[in-house]
Amino acid sequence: MPDAEHTSSKTPLWRNLSFTLMWTSTAASGYGDRMIMLGALALLGGLAENSDSSAIQASTQFWFFLPYLVFNLLGGWLADHLPRKWLLLGCDESRGLILMGSVIALAGLTGSAQLPEGHAWKVWATLAAIGTFAAIFNPTRNAIVPQIVKPNQLQSANAVILVINVVASMVGFLIGSRMIKPDSIGSVQLGLLMGALFYIVSGLFFAFMKPAASVEADTPTNRSMRQAVRYAIAHRRVFVLILVNVLVWASAAAVSTGILGVLRVHHGLSGEPLLKQFGIMFPLLGFGMLAGAVVIILIQTRRESTLVLTAALIGAGICTLVLGLVPVLWVAYAGCFGVGFFGNIAIISALTVLQSICPNYIRGRIMGLNAMINTIFSVIVYAAIWQMPNADTSVVVSMSVIGPLLILGGIIGMLRYLQSGPLPNRTANALWRVTRLFCFSWHRMRIHGKHHVPGDGPTLIVANHTTAMDPFLIQSSCTRMVRWLMLTSYRMKIAQPLWNAIDPICIEHDKKTDTAQSGMKQVRQIVAELKKGDLVGVFPEGHLQYDNRELKPFEDGAAVMARLSKCQIVPCWIDGTVLSKSMLAHVLKPTHSTVTFGPPFTPEPGMSVEALTEEIRRRIVALSGSEETTIEQTQ
Repeated sequence: MPDAEHTSSKTPLWRNLSFTLMWTSTAASGYGDRMIMLGALALLGGLAENSDSSAIQASTQFWFFLPYLVFNLLGGWLADHLPRKWLLLGCDESRGLILMGSVIALAGLTGSAQLPEGHAWKVWATLAAIGTFAAIFNPTRNAIVPQIVKPNQLQSANAVILVINVVASMVGFLIGSRMIKPDSIGSVQLGLLMGALFYIVSGLFFAFMKPAASVEADTPTNRSMRQAVRYAIAHRRVFVLILVNVLVWASAAAVSTGILGVLRVHHGLSGEPLLKQFGIMFPLLGFGMLAGAVVIILIQTRRESTLVLTAALIGAGICTLVLGLVPVLWVAYAGCFGVGFFGNIAIISALTVLQSICPNYIRGRIMGLNAMINTIFSVIVYAAIWQMPNADTSVVVSMSVIGPLLILGGIIGMLRYLQSGPLPNRTANALWRVTRLFCFSWHRMRIHGKHHVPGDGPTLIVANHTTAMDPFLIQSSCTRMVRWLMLTSYRMKIAQPLWNAIDPICIEHDKKTDTAQSGMKQVRQIVAELKKGDLVGVFPEGHLQYDNRELKPFEDGAAVMARLSKCQIVPCWIDGTVLSKSMLAHVLKPTHSTVTFGPPFTPEPGMSVEALTEEIRRRIVALSGSEETTIEQTQ
């Protein structure tokens, strides 16, 4: 059976109706969220000239996210017990009705948008009510996404949903910042009415979604939150990803709230000039998130998301540090964009890995648990900023602490991840992970039949030879070290750490006379390595296909090695690589490469070298999907 994660989806995302309904509803929700946030800021006086804008902004975030502390867990539990699409529909309709009630409550009021003193609790209560249903909605949405897209589309799907949410939020922010006026309560009513209608109409879209049913076997009957907590603690990767999410979301809470503080402290703005610059910088944060999501869609790698995640943490830390320390407006613009760019890459990568490793029966509760823990720390950050004296200055200073923390976390995580893996030493694992990321993202590598490569024992991978990238593509497809042949004259001392890591099978070669050791001596050397139980890779054509993709005559070496070592032979076909005589083009020109492994086989007793060579060729040709007559014959 082919590896599910590498099998191409027959239906692209843009033609997936359920996914389309998901992202359109997400867009409407993002717009509605932004309208209520801007409306609340105006109603609480956060746009007034002498107000502490960061503190008031933090208060709106605090009350919106406070219900997450309880209802994220409930939402995750409900997502594992109720039909998820109806749960999403109910949440959006409820939010729309709450906003509609707010519009009715404000009817008849005139004058300034700021409510009289003593009425702030009404705004906070509304935010908390909206936040309650948002807390149920988010883990349910994250749990249902793997049910409406293919596994190999999951990362792109998450990126698209977050892109749409960001775009809708930016549109809502741009419209809202111009529609909502500090001196007009009517403008706030209009903004809230638009948000309510978006919630109500878009929520109905969920009724037409068709999520796939779970096909997991041996699903536990116990579906309590305690089981989810035990699962998270017992599975180290889940536990670490939740901690990373805590770091990212707590930092995002401080930085997004601190944008107003940066404008006040570094640039001395207030009133409408403050709102105008806030209306530029906050969308820049969103545009950065949009660009980060586009990058995730383009690189299309789910297998090495952790490496992308740790690099993004470092980038987000640097941009946060710049934003808090450099009092130059264009630098602040760049810092906002960079925080959004790297922050969103980190968020999407962490979410994708978490969704991938959690089984469907418990995914909703894990998402709820993750969201709740993230929210606890985010709410603590909002509460601290809200209550601290001179919050504008304090939150800007805090960025000089948050930035280094993100950088340090990214560096530690990257080093630990690079050194881990299936290969026998740390350097080899680091090279393997970086190479995989490059092959999956730049060369769009797809793997078929990975399960055909034996997990242990003497094995010979025999492949066609198209470009200089072939060994890297094959090694990236395997979780065992592939031993490659190498002439000693090319084993430069300066690269000794590399040779120690990948342990090539060195063939004696005199560069001055351009002579190598005898063929049988080479074969005996390789056979000795195979008998140790190694995985050896060879290209029986002996030369690259520089001018065309015709399969050249096979040499007999692979067949001799297989007969003498009695190893398993795995045929391999490489396709989609660049056709060029330039080695640089082989590596740097983007491609859509495919590596296909066939079922392993062992030589039949008494089979001649010539017959085995022909059998190897026949099996490789079969993997290409072509007939032998279309490929250059051995004779």
